[in-house]
Amino acid sequence: MTSKLFSLALAGSAVLGLSLNAAAGLQTPSSLLVYPCYDNTRGTDTLITVTNTNLDQVTGTVDVEFVYINGDTCLETNRTRRLTPGDTLTVVAQADNPNSDRGYVYVFAKKAGVGAISYNYLIGTSFTFSGADDKDFELAPICFKGVPAEGAATDLDSDGRRDLNGAEYSQAPDQLAFARFLGQRYSPQESSDMIHGAKSQLVLINLAGARFQATVDFLVWNDNEEVFSAQKNLDCWDRINLADINGVFTNEFLRNNTNQNPNEVYTGNNPHFSGGHVPETGWFWMDGNIANSSADVVQDPAILAALIESVEGDGGAQLPWQIGEQSNGDLLNLSIFADNN
Repeated sequence: MTSKLFSLALAGSAVLGLSLNAAAGLQTPSSLLVYPCYDNTRGTDTLITVTNTNLDQVTGTVDVEFVYINGDTCLETNRTRRLTPGDTLTVVAQADNPNSDRGYVYVFAKKAGVGAISYNYLIGTSFTFSGADDKDFELAPICFKGVPAEGAATDLDSDGRRDLNGAEYSQAPDQLAFARFLGQRYSPQESSDMIHGAKSQLVLINLAGARFQATVDFLVWNDNEEVFSAQKNLDCWDRINLADINGVFTNEFLRNNTNQNPNEVYTGNNPHFSGGHVPETGWFWMDGNIANSSADVVQDPAILAALIESVEGDGGAQLPWQIGEQSNGDLLNLSIFADNN
């Protein structure tokens, strides 16, 4: 691989003070669910499920609004449904929103005459399947709890946005970390080097606003504690190959251009990795650096992410670990000015 494919610098000094102090735990029912991606492209379908865990026959009925965000234009399509106590609803995104190929969707609890409400009983999941290549994956939504009392309005500033600020809903993550990625197959020509290659995609959501372009910082570690830096520009939403973000994610770079640990991945006598064709591994951290519109600037913009993985035709997906919180994320700011509420 030639140097023009990527630009990266050894960033050992940059990680001083990086602390993985996020609390671990299971997801809990919430008022706002963000599904990082839906895919309506040819041969692919995404199922979106939302379930009401409130079983109270008197107070347990709630309306939920589906907001589909077109990943290319950031335009939205809205649908409202009613969930009775213990009710579950699954929709096929292509049928529910046939005018958009890809993007993300969020679902929030609402009440007629009030609007969005605090109702921490919603759970859900998404499942994307492809008849063309069998690279199916299931991905949980990112959950935000309503902060006001149950049933109370969450739109405290009446701006029509879901503010992830700790007052309307729980705060957005500050930094994100993925515990593992597999060395990427940069091109079909690399298959001789990497029979067991990966082709993963990173989904990114910009919470600064639809008319802001955000710069996202990356620190990428190999399997021997060496760290490199990278950046990616993000508009509204993106789903991009890891190898297209930066060459540091590729198997060739990790194997041939870093002081990698030959004992990682440990495979024992597993025949699946025979012949020495074992993909390299690493992990990476992300943080929003700056976001700009034609009229305003947001420092340290909030982002959301998910990693969709494909290895030898098999698919999977994972959400990142959250490190810290920040109060400047919104769904969805359509203005050229930042939402400072």
